[in-house]
Amino acid sequence: MKYLKTLSVILVFLTAEVMLGQQDPNFTLYNFNMNIINPAYVGSNEIREISFAHRSQWIGIDDAPRTSTVSYSAPLKNNLGIGFSIVDDAVFVLNETDLMVDVSYKLQLSEEHLLYFGIKAGGSFVSIDLNKAGAPGDDPLFTKNQSFFNPNVGAGAYLKHKKFYVSLSTPNFLNGTRYEKDGNTPIAAIDNLHLYFGSGYTFNLSNNFDITPSVMVRHVEGAPTSYDVSATADLYQKVKAGINYRIDESLSLYTLFNVFKEVRLGFAYDITTSKVNQVNDNGSLEFMFRYQFN
Repeated sequence: MKYLKTLSVILVFLTAEVMLGQQDPNFTLYNFNMNIINPAYVGSNEIREISFAHRSQWIGIDDAPRTSTVSYSAPLKNNLGIGFSIVDDAVFVLNETDLMVDVSYKLQLSEEHLLYFGIKAGGSFVSIDLNKAGAPGDDPLFTKNQSFFNPNVGAGAYLKHKKFYVSLSTPNFLNGTRYEKDGNTPIAAIDNLHLYFGSGYTFNLSNNFDITPSVMVRHVEGAPTSYDVSATADLYQKVKAGINYRIDESLSLYTLFNVFKEVRLGFAYDITTSKVNQVNDNGSLEFMFRYQFN
């Protein structure tokens, strides 16, 4: 029975992967930690900052996706910016850790328009622990664990204005290997290219109150395109609160606030609207901590 239950959970995850097109981890607070998906974003805030984030997806399901990130971003001289990131993503038998370096270059298009270009380079350490599947010992599909390294190269562009932004990127051009099959033994699966497009516009409703509607589109070859529509309210540039709808997937509420001048905390809660809620409807939680250096 335990084996059958485990296979049922795997089936739910695989179905969700097809529905969501989610080989790279998805975040609700992506607008506030964008260098994870777009290297052109590093240095664009013109201040050194470090961020920590953690996402627990589908709370209550054992071995559901868990993602932790650490990222650093800083402006340099000569219109350059630099960033570093570590993304640790685990789901059931699969664990992947990405180590990345981002470099950006700033072009001054006009007094108010800045265009950043960025490149991302690094690699992914992937391990597959098939012993965790709980299958019988004589099952040939679950007899050999795997670990390997995938190189990553990505690029992006980021147009910034005090009223709006436009972002276009792919974190990795290369088709990496996660899982394949040699005879009866699973060894790797291919990571397809992920393309991200996002944009937002800020409306100043008063001196101390802004609202920014935004969209994010994720496209993965061979999977349905994912669409996010969100709106963020900013009060006194100290507290942000918003709502995000990922079409046919989830509805999210989030907030960010300044604890001190240099410290910002963020929280998000996702309510699942896809078929996954038939198995678990406790939603997902996300947390972010950011420190800005003076």
